[in-house]
Amino acid sequence: MPLSTLLDRARGTLLGLAVGDALGAPLEGLSPQQIRAHYGTVVDYVDGARAWRRKPYRWRLPGLYTDDTQQALALADVLLAEGVVVPDRLAATYLALATPRNGHAGAHRGVGRSFRQVLDGLDRGRPPLECGQDSAGIGAAMRIAPVAIPFRDDPDGLFDAVMAASLMTHRDVRSLAGAVAVASGVRRLLCGESRSPSLLFRVAGDVAAAERRIAEEHGGVVASIGEHGRGLSRAIAHVEALLDLPRPDALHALVEEANAHGARPSCKRPTMGFPPACIPTCFYLLLTTESFEEALIDVVNLGGDADSAGAILGALIGAQSGSSAIPERWLDGLHNRDGIALRGEALALGSADGLDIPDLIETERRLTALEDASREQMLAPPDQRGGLNIRPPR
Repeated sequence: MPLSTLLDRARGTLLGLAVGDALGAPLEGLSPQQIRAHYGTVVDYVDGARAWRRKPYRWRLPGLYTDDTQQALALADVLLAEGVVVPDRLAATYLALATPRNGHAGAHRGVGRSFRQVLDGLDRGRPPLECGQDSAGIGAAMRIAPVAIPFRDDPDGLFDAVMAASLMTHRDVRSLAGAVAVASGVRRLLCGESRSPSLLFRVAGDVAAAERRIAEEHGGVVASIGEHGRGLSRAIAHVEALLDLPRPDALHALVEEANAHGARPSCKRPTMGFPPACIPTCFYLLLTTESFEEALIDVVNLGGDADSAGAILGALIGAQSGSSAIPERWLDGLHNRDGIALRGEALALGSADGLDIPDLIETERRLTALEDASREQMLAPPDQRGGLNIRPPR
C-alpha cells in the first residue's frame, strides 16, 4: 500500500471517530422519533438546546466531540510515547484530564457513571488494572481504534494492546470482546480489506479467538465468561443473515439478538450502549451504506448511544475510505481537527517527529472551558448574552 494511502486512512480512522462522536453527541439518549421531532433528519452538527432545554447539562457544543474521542486521543498519545499501551501512563493521562476534579470530571466531557468510578479509583491510588467495572458497557470499544494503526501488521500484539487499554475500565467479557471487534475491523480495513460480508466472518473469527484468550488469560477477573463468553462473536456473525432484509426488519433483528446476550436493562434500540447491540449494528451499517456520509447520517439518527455508535462506525469506515471521503463541511466544523489528524498520521509513521501535535491536556481544557462558557451564555437572559466565538479554527 502506498504511504500516502496509509496516511490518509490513518487520518480517516481518527477523524472519522471524532466526526461521528461530534455528530452524535447532541442526540445521545434521544429516540429516532424525538430526533425527527426536534431536527428532522440530522445531516450536520446541531445545537442540542432544542432537545435538552430542560437538561442543559446534556447540551454539547456543535462540532465538539465527547469523552469518546478524548479517551482515544489519550490512548494515541500513550502509544506515540511508549510504543505500547502502558496502563499506568494511560491512567495518568486520564487523571491529568480530570484535574482539577473538585468532585467533577475536570476536562472530560460527557463521561458516564462507570468512567467516573474508574477516575475515583485511580484518584485514590488504586492500580489501574484493579479499577475496571463489571458492567457490559461500550466504552472500551468506542476509544480503541488508535491501537489498530501501529499494530496493523501484528494481530497478537493488537490483542495485548487492547487488553492493556481496556481492563482498567471494563471487566465484562462482552466489553473486552467488543473492543477487540472494533480494533480487528479497523485493522483489516486499514490494510485494504473490502467492506463485504466476508469481513464479518473474519472479524467474528478474530473475536471468537479473543474470547477464548480472555477466558484463559484473564478468567480470574473478567465477568460473564460462563454465560456470555461467546456472545459478541455470535452477534457479529449473525449480521450476515440480515444484510438483505428491509432496514426496519434488520434493525429489529439486531435488537432481538442483543437481548439474547444478556442486555440489562433489555435492549430497545440497536444503538444502545451495549456491545452485542451497538457493535453489530455498526458493522451492519458499514456493509449496507454506500459512503461515509450516508453511514454516519444513518447511525446518528438512530439515537440511543449516538455518540459512541458514531465514533465506532466513523473509525471503521474512515479506516477503509480515508479522510478524503469525509465531507468537508464536517471537517471544517470539527474542533481540534489538525490535532486529531496529526495523531493518526504519527501512529501510521510510528513517530511524531517533525509533527506539531498540540498538547492534549491544554487543548482539552481549553475546549471544555469553551463549551462551559457557551452553555452559560445559552442559559443567560437574552439581554446578557455576549458574542462568544465558538467556531473552530481551520
